[in-house]
Amino acid sequence: MNTPSSAQILKDDAAIIAGYQHIAELPLAVKSAHGCFLVDADGKEYLDFTSGACTMCMGYDRPQCQEFGSFPFPYASGAVQVEYAKALARHFPGGGPVKVGFGICGSEAVDGAIKLCRAFTKRSKIVSFAGDYHGTTYGAASLTSLPGRLSDAFGPMLEDIEILPFCDETASDEDIDNCLLELAYLDYESIAGFIIEPIQGDMGMLPMHQKLMQSIYGIARTWGIAFVVDEVQMAFGRTGPFFSIENYDGIIPDAVVVGKTMGGGIPLSAIIGNPNFMDSLGPCEHAFSMAGTAEACARGLAMLQQLDTPKMRQGMEERSSLLYQSLYALQEKYPEVIEKITGIGYSFALWIKSPQPGLDDDDAAVLVIRRCFEQGLYLMRLGANWLRIQPQFNIPMDELQRGLNIIAQAVADLRAGKLSA
Repeated sequence: MNTPSSAQILKDDAAIIAGYQHIAELPLAVKSAHGCFLVDADGKEYLDFTSGACTMCMGYDRPQCQEFGSFPFPYASGAVQVEYAKALARHFPGGGPVKVGFGICGSEAVDGAIKLCRAFTKRSKIVSFAGDYHGTTYGAASLTSLPGRLSDAFGPMLEDIEILPFCDETASDEDIDNCLLELAYLDYESIAGFIIEPIQGDMGMLPMHQKLMQSIYGIARTWGIAFVVDEVQMAFGRTGPFFSIENYDGIIPDAVVVGKTMGGGIPLSAIIGNPNFMDSLGPCEHAFSMAGTAEACARGLAMLQQLDTPKMRQGMEERSSLLYQSLYALQEKYPEVIEKITGIGYSFALWIKSPQPGLDDDDAAVLVIRRCFEQGLYLMRLGANWLRIQPQFNIPMDELQRGLNIIAQAVADLRAGKLSA
């Protein structure tokens, strides 16, 4: 069968695919992918600096894994599922006994976390924070307050949801005091759980302020409130430690929610938590016929085994160092264009500001990602005027440098007035 051109695929996509399916801003029609590259229908390759929105953190080549069966896991035990669960459990913050519940996607796992918080505490209120993005299934969407992502067209949302102000690590003392004051106003005896993004990914890789995180955790432990962290985007070493919550000393959550890359390219999610919390729900109260498929678990396990090698950990440290140094050197060279850099570990955002009269910051960011796209680098602009920089963990160093060079040239072109809408 002859593959249509990229232009034809994009035209057909607009006609046949529901509008809610995409958040794409670039005219990319993917035919195939390999390593750290996307290949469009015309044969052009693009270096992917987003890791497929953190779903393909080890690249696009299929991991070598053991044979697997296809019988639905909810109806029988499975060897590879149990093996993968044990491997995940070994990384749980603080160690100790845990249980694992497999699912299909991060959003659905957040819905499961809401159920578990309520069942565990026999309370109803769930607290999240302004700017969090937890997903698009109904419960996850009810917790999501990322500006501009979800409308109120399908409301009303889930009841008993409280959204509190968020303070990142750069917040002023006054802002922190205001956040803590809002926290103090809560009726703690009505709260089932805090569900938190330790690092707000889609708001620009913003780590929660240490003081705010420690205050929330202290309240949770004092009042018997479930403490759950959403690690869908940031797990598996994206921020340095295996889980992003490990950037905060002494915090041991009741559960972590993971998804995206954990299936090695096959839909898979999990809730990993202490046994008392995880056993709050009974059989079939958060089960799906295709949850925890053997193929997804086998691929995820193979990926995790590769991640757990000293060679891979050293390589990720080297890549993180190159990324950090290069981005901050670029900001120092072009302060008129790069307003700030946020992030941690191997997950950063470049905040673009316009150096040109009449061109707003959002449009300037679009011009940068379009120029990068023309030069064979795929980036995302999420939120407003910031660029998502999250390369694959195993991207070759020379390709990482090449991608950074393309970004640098695009920024230089914007500063020189060579880019136009």
